[in-house]
Amino acid sequence: MSESSATISSPPLQKKQTRSCLSTTLLIIIVFPVALAAVLYRLELFETVHFPSGELPQSTATAPAVNPHMRVGSEFVAEGKVHGPEDLAYDKRRRLIYTGCEDGWIKRVTVNKSVADSVVENWVSTGGRPLGIALEKSGELIVADGVLGLLRVTQKGKVEILAGEHDGLKFNLTDGVDVGEDGTIYFTDASYKYNLKDFYFDIMEGEPHGRFMSYNPATKKVTLLARNLYFANGVAVAPDQKFVVYCETVM
Repeated sequence: MSESSATISSPPLQKKQTRSCLSTTLLIIIVFPVALAAVLYRLELFETVHFPSGELPQSTATAPAVNPHMRVGSEFVAEGKVHGPEDLAYDKRRRLIYTGCEDGWIKRVTVNKSVADSVVENWVSTGGRPLGIALEKSGELIVADGVLGLLRVTQKGKVEILAGEHDGLKFNLTDGVDVGEDGTIYFTDASYKYNLKDFYFDIMEGEPHGRFMSYNPATKKVTLLARNLYFANGVAVAPDQKFVVYCETVM
């Protein structure tokens, strides 16, 4: 009887061992690639912070009334021919408008007497995402590319990467740019943690990962001017050259 009992109980034991082996194998198959990816790609942890309710205004903000005079005499240029234009630069000597679009192309618009007759052309593809755009005195174009970094584009269409990191920390989302009369280039890196594809994580996380920097074309040196900024965005040099304005999108 004991031998018969042992024979009957053996198959369930084998099934249990088989299931255990399958579970272990599946665990290895799933966990190992994830762990390997975390090491190879250095996945960043998403860290949320408390909403700064104490910094909010006591009264509800209201939007200003629409001013119809703001658009008096204005006309649409290149309507339907540029997609996702982020910024623009106008070369008044050549009557050319440059703007970076979501497809990676810098469009060049020749402005004629009639806006309807303006010519739009795919001028240069950076291979990334051109965001901020500004002109140097020489007519060369300076581009803050959200993927590649700080670029210069010559009038012949040659793309040169001026800078892609500072002090070993890569630009992950080069955003706004402007050029001073002395040639100094001022620009922002909206986030050193999140790239253009994942920028919304930076906004949701609410941590200051942005930087404001300058680039000296003569020395080719990048200088950090401000750090710990909340999604540092647009840049503008004052007309009198006495100061530079940059904005933070999320605070």
